[in-house]
Amino acid sequence: MPDDDREPSAAVRPFWSGTITFGLVSIPVDLYAAVTPRRKSMKLVDQEGHPLGRRYWCPKDEKVLDNDELVRGYETESGKMVVVTDEEFESAAPEKSRDIDLKSFVALDEISPFFFERPYFLAPDERAGKAYALLAQTMARSGKAGIGSFVMRGHEYLVAIVSENGMLRAQVLRYADELRTPESIGLPEPAKAPAATVRALAKEIDALAEPALDLAEMADVDAETLHRFAEQKAKSGQGVIAMEELEDEDGEGARSGEVIDLMQVLRESLGASVAAAEKGTKAKGEGARSSAPKRTAAKSSAATPAAKKPAATRTARKKAHARAAT
Repeated sequence: MPDDDREPSAAVRPFWSGTITFGLVSIPVDLYAAVTPRRKSMKLVDQEGHPLGRRYWCPKDEKVLDNDELVRGYETESGKMVVVTDEEFESAAPEKSRDIDLKSFVALDEISPFFFERPYFLAPDERAGKAYALLAQTMARSGKAGIGSFVMRGHEYLVAIVSENGMLRAQVLRYADELRTPESIGLPEPAKAPAATVRALAKEIDALAEPALDLAEMADVDAETLHRFAEQKAKSGQGVIAMEELEDEDGEGARSGEVIDLMQVLRESLGASVAAAEKGTKAKGEGARSSAPKRTAAKSSAATPAAKKPAATRTARKKAHARAAT
């Protein structure tokens, strides 16, 4: 594993804890993700910035299905769809276990890179003692990897335990029937190149050889380009959605990253409305014995000053939120 001089991130909790077992050996460990999602991903929103939800559409009945209307289906090789109930799925699921059961040890170079799917760190539990370090050093010296399986979140995974720099790493493996061979997709037989050509090409490769892998060449250029583009566009103000001005179906302001003193905004924008409402209440008491049309007129006249105030409109409320945010 290449050296990493970056500052450590916030503490990460293990999302699985168990035990490495083989023979009479039992070593408690915690499982941590060794990779992070790419920053390039974007969210799908409408033109006003509202995130879009995913729905399951039934083309036969032409309607959106609720979660309680969904069932699992398994398509057979003949094209038939077999319904599997939750009870049947639970009974067919692997037995839950907290053990990474190692069945064998093989030379690490015997495992094709095609088998490796995703990596995890295996950190020693506080109960592991010296057993963890002993296993890591022994496996590193022998150049072998432990092959086994474990159950996580109701699924059984094939895994290879590898030692590197004193740390054990769990590599989730693909199953053999997931891999294709050159023959299975009809690739031609490899041709044999002339020896002189091979030697000439080897010299060119040696001229570009480096003593170690340059991590700068492993940077995600697309993600960095997208990040810079988005930041520059945000500074220019083009295509920026003012999230603080969005309102949900209930008319409440959308949440923003800035803290807004809502009470202060209400005092400033609705102060005149409150005074008008008090005047209307007083007028209502004085005209209690009047006819209904007169009461309506009294209410209308009391509400007129507030209605004329821009702060009582939706646009004024948005401006007030904007002023508070700045």
